[in-house]
Amino acid sequence: MQINQEIIQKKLKENGWTQNELARRMDISKGTLSNVLSGRRGAGRKVISSLLRAFPEEKLENLILSKSKQTDKRGR
Repeated sequence: MQINQEIIQKKLKENGWTQNELARRMDISKGTLSNVLSGRRGAGRKVISSLLRAFPEEKLENLILSKSKQTDKRGR
């Protein structure tokens, strides 16, 4: 699954967190978070569940991109 970068960036700004701080709170490496946010790597269960714990007020549907949005972002 692909993560909705726009929502994550918005949440980081709202909380005053860096990507490094989010990775620490999610208990994943900075590199893993960077790869997921850039789209170089899909998000697995650990990343998604950690995002839900980091942002408990957000719904899963807001944090991940639907198939149609993934296609739009790739320009297909």
